[in-house]
Amino acid sequence: MIFSLHSLVVALLLPAVAVAAPDSNDLSVFPQTIFLPWISPFSRSSTYTPSVRGSILGKRFNFPIDTGSTGVLISASLLPSVKLTANNPTGWEFLDSSDILYNGRFVDLNITFFGSNGEQAVSRVPVLVVTTIVKCPGYDVNTGNGVCPSDKLDRAWSQSRRTVLYMGVGFGRNVRGSGILYGTPDHNAFINVISLSRYKQLFLRQGYTVSTKGVYLGLTGGNTNGAVWQQLEKMAGSDPRAWAPPLVSFTHDDSNNPVQAQALIDTGITQMYIQSMPELPLPNVTTRNASPPPQTVTRVKPGTKLVFAFPDFKVGVAGYDFIVGDTGFPSQPRYVQPVTSGPGPFVNTGRNFLYGFSIAFDAVAGRFGFICQKCTDDKSAGGPKQSPTQLSGAKSPGTKAPKQDGNWWDDYKSDYAERDKAAAGNEGKQVGTTADLSKGDDLGTWWNMYKSEYDQRKTAALDGTGA
Repeated sequence: MIFSLHSLVVALLLPAVAVAAPDSNDLSVFPQTIFLPWISPFSRSSTYTPSVRGSILGKRFNFPIDTGSTGVLISASLLPSVKLTANNPTGWEFLDSSDILYNGRFVDLNITFFGSNGEQAVSRVPVLVVTTIVKCPGYDVNTGNGVCPSDKLDRAWSQSRRTVLYMGVGFGRNVRGSGILYGTPDHNAFINVISLSRYKQLFLRQGYTVSTKGVYLGLTGGNTNGAVWQQLEKMAGSDPRAWAPPLVSFTHDDSNNPVQAQALIDTGITQMYIQSMPELPLPNVTTRNASPPPQTVTRVKPGTKLVFAFPDFKVGVAGYDFIVGDTGFPSQPRYVQPVTSGPGPFVNTGRNFLYGFSIAFDAVAGRFGFICQKCTDDKSAGGPKQSPTQLSGAKSPGTKAPKQDGNWWDDYKSDYAERDKAAAGNEGKQVGTTADLSKGDDLGTWWNMYKSEYDQRKTAALDGTGA
């Protein structure tokens, strides 16, 4: 069942506020870049992490790429040739999405990335060589200083031998309450490239793009073609590449009171987190948690319309809107979880956002770019009010599929196969459903609707009319 038609939109700045870009922002003068393809096809699966190939000290790794954090973490056991001493600065990082606290020491290391056609790039950054990993629910990121209190330690989890390999490439993450104290630009491997194998001398615009295909290190006119840019605010500190996160405004349903928030397009997750309180309470429901504790979780109510504009609805450069639960919408998150406390309103879109927009970060000029992948000339969408173009989202079976959506059916079949296998094996906690739920349970009903929708889409695809 498809609930309705929604849109993903991209808007150009109004002529009244448009300003010619200074020469320093003319990316066409920078010819150098390298493309790092994802190791496996981009996926909506909750168990998938986009990764690129690389090496440290000659040892090859598949680096999981996370735009929601900053810094490289690797277990000491994976780098046995590295000898840590008291001269290596101590460090830690806490990931609140998993309640995991990492401790270790920093070592300046070269990281080699393997790109297309045998090309390579080398970055040099401090790497946190991790010596201890614990799970610490309730860890205080403001006062913890890397130490998990004994009453917070998950002893059963922490007794197992564990390793970590993680590469955070986000920006603006070292703010109070983030748990990423060392998330500064000098720790970001994507903006500290020191050599490209294809070129004798480096002339690179430090920055990157991220799409469903992979990553470009080094911005050029070509790999940012079609981008619209949001200017970022400076953060405190001496590093000129320290930029604050992008801004977004959002509303729900028929609300006329948009909430201004910080935004994060996070490749590490498929769900959306949204904090609107206390300005704008969101309709929500309580449902069974497939992975307790706790036994129940709160979600934004299916059928709620969410509308977003970057940076706001007055001078927005990009925006999108969707109905929560509409699985036909390209950038629909796995679920939307309301957050009721924190330092201020924010939106973490999750990585499904990239099915509508590729993103770019210009570390030199402090700009965040949106490159719409599937835009039309239909002007009926929500989002920024001056929007001249939009991406048409979910369509009912029986309408003609746009040419640019040619891969949607393969993605949908793969997603269905994963969910079906998990349900049959009673492992639904991995995909948001279970096979043994009672017939009247909300999630059980959802699974039946999902199967019904699949059948409709399959029929439509076979006769060439599905969208």
